[in-house]
Amino acid sequence: MGLFDRFKKKQPETMLDKVQEQAGALIINGFRRLAAANGTAPTAKTSDLKIIEIYKQVGSAFRKASKERNEHLPAGYLNTIVFKFFQVYEIMGDTMFYEHLKYEVARYIKEGLRDDYKQDLKLF
Repeated sequence: MGLFDRFKKKQPETMLDKVQEQAGALIINGFRRLAAANGTAPTAKTSDLKIIEIYKQVGSAFRKASKERNEHLPAGYLNTIVFKFFQVYEIMGDTMFYEHLKYEVARYIKEGLRDDYKQDLKLF
C-alpha cells in the first residue's frame, strides 16, 4: 500500500457493496427530491449520511414492530413514516427524534398504524 492509498475513496468490494451504494444514492435522491417539491425536510441541514441513518433506524424499528403485530407494512408506508421523521429530526434534534421514535413505535404496537402513516410514498 502506497503512502497516500489510505486517503483514496474506498471502492465497493463486493456486488452487495455496489448494490447498497446505489440503493443509498436512490434513497437520498428520492427523499431530497420529495423534500424540495414539498418545501420540507430533509434540507441541507441533514447530511446524506444522516438520511441513510434515519431511514435505517425508523424502517427497522417499524418493521420489527410490524412483525410483533404479525402485520406487513408496505414499503410506501415505511417511506411515509421515514419522511415524517425527517421533519421531527430537523425541528427537534437528535434527542427528541429518538424519544418520538420510541413513542410512535410503542403506539403502533398498541393501537395499530396511524392513519396519516398509511400513504404509499414512492421514492422512485
